[in-house]
This record gives sequence, C-alpha cells and structure tokens, in this order.
Amino acid sequence: AKNITFIVTKDCQLACKYCYLVGKNEKERMTWEVAKAAIDYVLDREKDKNFAYKSVIWDFIGGEPFLEIDLIDKICDYIKTELYSRNHHWFNSYRFNFSTNGINYDSEKVQRFIEKNKSHLSIGITIDGTRKKHDLNRIWKGDGPERGSYDDVVRNIPLWMKQFPFEGTKVTISSADIPYICESVLHLYDLGI
Repeated sequence: AKNITFIVTKDCQLACKYCYLVGKNEKERMTWEVAKAAIDYVLDREKDKNFAYKSVIWDFIGGEPFLEIDLIDKICDYIKTELYSRNHHWFNSYRFNFSTNGINYDSEKVQRFIEKNKSHLSIGITIDGTRKKHDLNRIWKGDGPERGSYDDVVRNIPLWMKQFPFEGTKVTISSADIPYICESVLHLYDLGI
C-alpha cells in the first residue's frame, strides 16, 4: 500500500518528555486548502508508477490528530467522494489510520467520525503500560506540578477495544522507565491489548 501522511496539527494536550515533535504549538495546523491540494495531487497521478499501488493508507498524525477532527472528517469525506467520482482503483482499497493519545477518543465528534468510517479505519491508542510507567513521561502540558495522563487514557481503552478488538498500541520506552517494562507488558495484556 502507498502511505500518505497528513500532519494535521502540532498541538497536543500532553507534553510527553520523549516527544519527537519540537516546537509544539496551537497555531500550526493544516488548512483545508493544503489538504485538498495534497489529495488532488496524489489522485491526479493514478497512473504514475510512484502512486500505482493496489491500495492506500491515509495516515493522520500530529501532535494529537483528533484535536482536528472537523478537518479530518472533511478530508476523509473529500477523499471518498473523489475516489468514487474518479472511479479510482483505490475506491474500495483504502484505510484511514490514526495513532492517538486516546484522551478525547470518546468525544461525540470522534465517535461520530468512527461510526461513519469504521469499515476503513485503523486506530491505535498509545498507552505505555502501568500507571507508573505511563505517567513518568506522558504528562499534561501546562504550568504547575506534573500530572500524568494514564487515567484519562485508560478510561477509553474498553470502548476502543470493543470497536477495534484486533488493533494494537504503541508503547514508547525511555531509559527512565526500563525497570517497568515487564509489568507494563503484563498490564497491557490484562487490559485486553
């Protein structure tokens, strides 16, 4: 499959200590015009050998991609409409892929998006394991004492597992949390992941 990645925002609710995204901010987000131009560019090249794959994965990352769920919904609707109207060979061979921190997974807008696109979705929620391991690095942004995000993520795991029972998670390991790997893997199994 061809993988097309949209970085829809540099914003996130968290300030994970090991985050690769330098310069997180609330201002840098993809515009609809840029997204549409990228989609048109890709779909206009159906016969180009660089785009002649049997299927496509439209990947959405950030920051936290679900902070831009309205934009993502518009992008995905446009992709589906264009694939159909162009009789594109990807019409029935595409996925929308997400890696999310899971914090607003249960929001009404995200759930409406999932319901509308479920047969073409892959969603992974990032949880690092036990509360202790997860909260060492995955902390809420802001001033004041550090506050971990484990409880805000784990509350959405049952819903996610019900909707996507065969999906996996991404666990990030840093030098500070190496002692907690074994118990964290076992904890993830206990959660059903």
